[in-house]
Amino acid sequence: METRLIVTGIILVVLLEAFLVHLFLLYRKGKINENPLLLIYKKEMKILFYAFFKWKIPTPARDTFYYHKKSNYFWLFLALVHEQIIEMIVFHIYLRKEAPEIALVMLLLHIYSVFYIMGDYNLLRNLPISVKKNSVHIKIGARRELNFPLSDIERIQPAKLKYNNNGGIIHEKNVFHATAFPRALTRIFGMSDEAKYEVIFKEPMIARGYFGQEKEVQKVLFYIDQPDEFADLIIEKLDHINNDRLVTV
Repeated sequence: METRLIVTGIILVVLLEAFLVHLFLLYRKGKINENPLLLIYKKEMKILFYAFFKWKIPTPARDTFYYHKKSNYFWLFLALVHEQIIEMIVFHIYLRKEAPEIALVMLLLHIYSVFYIMGDYNLLRNLPISVKKNSVHIKIGARRELNFPLSDIERIQPAKLKYNNNGGIIHEKNVFHATAFPRALTRIFGMSDEAKYEVIFKEPMIARGYFGQEKEVQKVLFYIDQPDEFADLIIEKLDHINNDRLVTV
């Protein structure tokens, strides 16, 4: 058991080092605008802070739109928390007898996973999509973010998802998904919320991922709780921008 544990540890360390080297190479090339280690540390601390101290949702400010209340992520959140707790108990009972040297490590990892899941959900609940002045600000918890001016919008329209012959969703490239439901699970299991509206840009915008990596996106799919109110607000502001341009001309 000790030999296998050492080999497993070495493999994990090598993989972690390779991943960190990849992040630093992106940082050196300018594709990540902040030190990845510092960024990861700040995000992890923020998620843990929300796990313990940010359960209450603030009163919605004007022109803010939540995306978690009608999302299937709530049920996934409950399932993941219960799964981690049950797995933690079963693993600890088993490993305490069979491999006591790693029982404590697994216990701590499961406890951290529970708090991380709680923090991720609370962060989503407390960071609604906001429309401030003439720009839209989207932060999907600590996972990814996108900010863009309304003047760069070509049009807003009902979402048009594409499906293959087997009925599965075709995952378009260069698309930002403003949804609480984890995109990794959508790609693996085909589970997702329903996209209501999509915003098409005149030119590609820059979105940022969890590690600060940049990605060009041509449109945004919005999976929000009040889609019609959001669309009406965007259309109204776009009309104001276009009228102001006409007056200026």
